[in-house]
Amino acid sequence: MTEQHMYNVLAGVKVVEVSAWLFAPSCGAILADWGADVIKIEHVTNGGDPYRGFFHTGPVNPTIELANRGKRSVAVDVSTPGGHDVLLRLVADADVFVTSLLPGSRARLGIDVDDVRAVNPSIIYVRASGHGPQGPDAETPGYDAAVVWARAGFAAFLTPPDAPQPPPQPGGVGDCVGGLTGAAAIAAALFKRERTGQPSEVDISLLHGGVWMNATVLMMAANAGPEGSLMQLTSRREMRNPLCNTYKTKDDRWLAMVVIQPDPFWHTFCEHIDRPDLINDPRFVDFEARMANCTELIDLLDEVFGARTLDEWRDRLRTFEGVWAVNQLPDEVVEDPQVIANGYLVPGEEPGPPLTVVTAPAQFDGQRLTTLRRAPEHGQHTEEVLLACGYSWDDIAELKQQGAVI
Repeated sequence: MTEQHMYNVLAGVKVVEVSAWLFAPSCGAILADWGADVIKIEHVTNGGDPYRGFFHTGPVNPTIELANRGKRSVAVDVSTPGGHDVLLRLVADADVFVTSLLPGSRARLGIDVDDVRAVNPSIIYVRASGHGPQGPDAETPGYDAAVVWARAGFAAFLTPPDAPQPPPQPGGVGDCVGGLTGAAAIAAALFKRERTGQPSEVDISLLHGGVWMNATVLMMAANAGPEGSLMQLTSRREMRNPLCNTYKTKDDRWLAMVVIQPDPFWHTFCEHIDRPDLINDPRFVDFEARMANCTELIDLLDEVFGARTLDEWRDRLRTFEGVWAVNQLPDEVVEDPQVIANGYLVPGEEPGPPLTVVTAPAQFDGQRLTTLRRAPEHGQHTEEVLLACGYSWDDIAELKQQGAVI
């Protein structure tokens, strides 16, 4: 197995990105993992991408590393004539342009699709938005917690009827899925252009990604029939399949039983929980009986699982062939032997403070990443990139004097 810090499936692909926060930048980070040269355009003032100022934990900022590892940073004020010229020269030989700016901002800055295609007709133009390119909210900004968690229906669906408030959103879930969607769409657009010579305009949005993530529930709602109520959240004591439920252990941990087809596993399940007397109990003997008596069985299983610790249940259920898992804490996930064995977490490259990075969820040709290139500092590569574009040192000095770059 070859060890490396990026794959080569997109080697030679140049991406220019004008975006901030997590959604669109995570798309660029994945493309960088896959071998693309991703140039991140950041504003010259206020430290560039505002995400740089969030979620610091000690000497590293894990979230900025998640969104921007492997990129090169160029600090440009695109609103100035000199900065606008820099951007157009960068996109002139690029394969992909990604932006999360809203339509009005793109038009005001002169970086809409027609502006960019005037200097590069074959470029793939990618728009990342909160709510999509059409409709009354096309100009409305959006963040993951509002658009994906709230508007796409997750918070309401996951709020039990007796809950005092909706559950909080795990940070960045919709952003990261949206970024992966964008990377996949860009790969498809590159393939289309290679086959047909035709570049694409690609639109991705947090709302579309959230609707896709929640598609099972939403399609049941959109096509409501006799089984529509199966997708409604109920109290855990009313789950019609008690073997698809969560159970609390003696030491206050939770097990998730996900035995979707329970009848073939009922006999061995009862043996594993040391309750063989339940195997032929007429209340629970088959799926229909267990569904009719679900609350009674759940109360019984609550007592069974509550009598042993998590470690005891790990040992007892180790040979159970039905699907189950522990509700792991974040610090357990990052030490999970299966996560480590498959290279889903790797260190950031040296030098620099210790850093652990989650890799993009795809591996190629039996290879895996063993380190990831760190996120750039604000404007770290401005001079390097401009020199490669044909600017002289005198040109760069003039641009800096104008405030167009730093």
